[in-house]
Amino acid sequence: MKMNNKATISEFGLIGIGEKPSSKFLSTQVCSDFYKELESFAKTDKGKDVLQFTGNGRYLQAKSYVGTIQTTSGFILEILPKTVKDNDVEKSKQIFMKLLHLLYKLPNYKNIDSANFELIKNLEIFEIFIFMFLEEVGIIIKKGIKSDYVGQEDNLFYLKGKLLINEQIKRNTVHKERFYVQYDDYNQNRAENRLIKSTLKLLSNISRDFDNQRKIRQYMQHLNWIDLSLNIDKDFSMVKTGRGMEHYKNALIWSKVFLKKESFSSFSGDTIAFAILYPMEKLFECFVEWWLEKKYPHLQIEAQNGGVDFVKKLFTVRPDFLIKKDNQVICVADAKWKLIESDKEFSQSDFYQLFAYKHIFLKEQKENYKDEICEVMSLKIYYPKSDYLGKSRIFEYFENEGNIKIVPLDIETELLKESKNYRRN
Repeated sequence: MKMNNKATISEFGLIGIGEKPSSKFLSTQVCSDFYKELESFAKTDKGKDVLQFTGNGRYLQAKSYVGTIQTTSGFILEILPKTVKDNDVEKSKQIFMKLLHLLYKLPNYKNIDSANFELIKNLEIFEIFIFMFLEEVGIIIKKGIKSDYVGQEDNLFYLKGKLLINEQIKRNTVHKERFYVQYDDYNQNRAENRLIKSTLKLLSNISRDFDNQRKIRQYMQHLNWIDLSLNIDKDFSMVKTGRGMEHYKNALIWSKVFLKKESFSSFSGDTIAFAILYPMEKLFECFVEWWLEKKYPHLQIEAQNGGVDFVKKLFTVRPDFLIKKDNQVICVADAKWKLIESDKEFSQSDFYQLFAYKHIFLKEQKENYKDEICEVMSLKIYYPKSDYLGKSRIFEYFENEGNIKIVPLDIETELLKESKNYRRN
């Protein structure tokens, strides 16, 4: 059987050699060389967070990281979110891209709208990342590459700017006709442009897609007179985000992902060339935050910002979300990335944790608002919708004392609905 150099699975999907593993999650078989590289990665400390052995060691199973892994020999593994029924790969890719938009707070869905997605749906995930970055670079070039006063040091035949005495003595004791000077020059060789060019240079060595490579070469020509970044961290610290730089924002977000490999965790190993991986727990939290802000525009939504001391100077209680009205907490909520298939899969610790949050925040609120009436504080846990958990449910705790509301969210429906809204607008 001929094997491709690319494999696609979903969260919790299986990877095996030979026959395709049997699983309700999207699974695949790969060639032995590919499997050995992934097997080696799975044995590393960080690899254990992504892949685990199962079936008496016969298979590798994806955990809750999604994204793409490229091995040193050129094999590519794509791991997609398990948010779409029937393991629809194209739709799963689209949902994943939309979740990244929410994560990075990118302002539009233009590049991954259903109509436009037809252009990129057959690309590998990593190539879609590159495509999205190149779209943003295209916007920069269209709106104009920004110039700025850039500090320069040079050994000139004429005096310009400030003479650097120490360097002058060091370099020009013999060459009296020269001046070692520091001056400001108005040009495009600013930090933002150096980072963009460095990203293009990196991707030119990685991308295997013809159209992406063509755009990279085209855009490199536009940046021909700009230097590559010699100090990435320093250049990122010099990035300006003020007036006139708005069209750079999204491209620089992607530059940071590629240049600093800033997925939420960095992964490496002897068999891994490049990996961009995201914990689905974090992506789901971003989705819930976006959904809450859309559903309750009149309320204040705080995502892991507000907290109170549980044990002073030692532990701080920090739920996923505080929902406030007039600066008072009216709801404490958590987001749990779990596909619930029976009541047994609800976690007692999750419920108890939320119950504890309520009492801690009620105590803190009563102390801060002694002369005002506090709203009733509700408790909610948000889960992804599943076949078993299709509707909201309410669980009472300690008879007549209160309840916890379980709210399932349909990620696919909500995000695709947002795409339709975008097209109408």
